Amino acid sequence: MTVPFSPRAFLRGRQALLVHFSTVMARRPELTFPDDLRRAATLQGVPLAFSTIQRGDTNPNGTGRGGAEGSVGMLVDIGPGTIIKSVSHQDSGSNEQGSLGFEPTEENCASSIDQRVTSNEWHVQDYLPVGLFILPPIFVRRMVDIGGALTPVEVRLQVPETVEPFPGVRVFSANAEKFLELDRPSGEWRAVSYDEIIPPR
Repeated sequence: MTVPFSPRAFLRGRQALLVHFSTVMARRPELTFPDDLRRAATLQGVPLAFSTIQRGDTNPNGTGRGGAEGSVGMLVDIGPGTIIKSVSHQDSGSNEQGSLGFEPTEENCASSIDQRVTSNEWHVQDYLPVGLFILPPIFVRRMVDIGGALTPVEVRLQVPETVEPFPGVRVFSANAEKFLELDRPSGEWRAVSYDEIIPPR
């Protein structure tokens, strides 16, 4: 009997996390950090763009191989009701019908990671939020009053002010060797396994 392809099992095999990063949306430039991620955590029936993140990935403001679309995002799990609309090894863009990526087959999911140059894009809806994910240096867009007009500008944050709008939420990161979880009381990072972030079923 052939076992159906499981994108969740595929990500587990690659030790890859799904993260929707805080970036300025072309259609909603006023939706900036942290409101964009708070909204994303409650969306139903609406696909969002996610990056697959592995140990050693860096954000656009860092040096290294890339992988992430931003500095801070929402890490999610795939549940029974999750729908993966498409996958791509690059920014798949969109139109009124949705993403221009490819069907989430085993081959396409593998290509989305193996052929990515900087970042890739999975369009996913009805996901299960797990926590916040940070890849320093942390830069986000915020609305700032400039000459009497609210304007989205890029600002640099430290970890405490990044996590403060998300009380009680688990916070993760990664370096070249391991995944990390923030111990909020001490402010220290501790190594965690993939299974501690995304438990096996």
